[in-house]
Amino acid sequence: MRKLILLPVLAFAAPALAQDVPGQAGEVANAIAACKAITEVDRIHPDRLPAAGWELARRRGARSGVVVHGVYEAGSDRVRIVVATEQERDKSCVVQAYLESTGDYGTLLQAVSQEIGMPERQDGYSYFWNDADKAVRVDPAGDAKRPLARFEITSLPQESAE
Repeated sequence: MRKLILLPVLAFAAPALAQDVPGQAGEVANAIAACKAITEVDRIHPDRLPAAGWELARRRGARSGVVVHGVYEAGSDRVRIVVATEQERDKSCVVQAYLESTGDYGTLLQAVSQEIGMPERQDGYSYFWNDADKAVRVDPAGDAKRPLARFEITSLPQESAE
């Protein structure tokens, strides 16, 4: 069995947010679009997410109602947007989509590709999309008990016209 990348933000977000249903391609595509809208070369604008329907996530269980800063949900917790300290520093936005099993990674990517277009290239289990001003990279993440597809959205620097 291959090892999956463990994200630092997952350490606090996964236990705080219980997930039962895997993310769907349409939800992932909407989250990617929201990330693209807030991601600029020099700054991330998470304050724009509520206007797009993404609210700060809330803990489940005994401490329910407590918000999890840097983690956003839109209607369900199957797909999340993460803009934590690391993303603020790197000027990136992350979409995490819950998978039922590690074997569902490829299936989700095929469905997402129907929504956002085919990736331009692959490197191992990572896939890459580029458009005029944004780049998207997806990697498997989490672990066997809580597998995720992790989409990272960054802005591409624009060359100045001379």
